[in-house]
Amino acid sequence: MNDHGKAAWQELAENVPWLNASHGGIVSITALLAGRLRTGTLSDSGANLLRLCLGQLGATPADFGKVGWAPPAKEDPAAEYFS
Repeated sequence: MNDHGKAAWQELAENVPWLNASHGGIVSITALLAGRLRTGTLSDSGANLLRLCLGQLGATPADFGKVGWAPPAKEDPAAEYFS
């Protein structure tokens, strides 16, 4: 994977935190396509495939609701004193 694909992989890892090891295959495909998008070498059919991959990962606004994920609750350090 080239540097653009690696950067896309890292971006996915940061922005789509519900992914786990079982998503490795589709994340690889998504990162490769996103890397090509960054270099301007992604075809129209590739862009459509990227859109589909992002949807399968729940990484689009329309598909996020299907994920059923919420960020972990932040612990309030003052809660033990004011409960």
